[in-house]
Amino acid sequence: MCGGIISTLSVSSQTNKDARNWQYILLYQFGRILSYSLFGGVAGWLGLQLNLSVSFPFLKLLSGLLLILMALYISNLWRGLTYLEHAGKLIWNQISPLAKYVLPVTSRSKAFILGSLWGWLPCGLVYTALGYALSLGDSVSAATFMFIFGVGTLPATIFAGAASVSLKIFLNRAWFRYGGAMLLFLMGIYTIYTIFFTASTHHH
Repeated sequence: MCGGIISTLSVSSQTNKDARNWQYILLYQFGRILSYSLFGGVAGWLGLQLNLSVSFPFLKLLSGLLLILMALYISNLWRGLTYLEHAGKLIWNQISPLAKYVLPVTSRSKAFILGSLWGWLPCGLVYTALGYALSLGDSVSAATFMFIFGVGTLPATIFAGAASVSLKIFLNRAWFRYGGAMLLFLMGIYTIYTIFFTASTHHH
């Protein structure tokens, strides 16, 4: 979906090549990252309310479990996160019709709005990041984390249209997928371990 939307921007602005085209793409990306940041801020606020109402750090436990699920997802061992994506599609189906008002992209404002709408696309990776943002229990920290997450996805999304084939081949290499999955899995296990290790330390 990412590559398709980038291609739409490129085609819709093909009469205004080079500088204008890149302006649209960058504004589109800015809208996407801003929407992620806003989601992060809301998630952090919700996390704070939940942390104030319960003593057990179950949000941290949730973030650890989400990291493990993402590891299983990108390693193709178990794609349970697709259920989250299916749930997200229920929201996306309500929002996606708004895109018709900004297509074709013929102005900077339309590019920005389209990017903001893209932030609602159902994506297991984004949901995992939001789960971690929720566990931070602080709006500013969560919004900053989601902003950094959005910036980190810039290379893949900007070049998704032009280099989709070579990028997909690289991302599908076994060593890359399993290496990333192992890192996420270890992070998830460590996150969960610290919960119970801290609890046992306080108990003694």
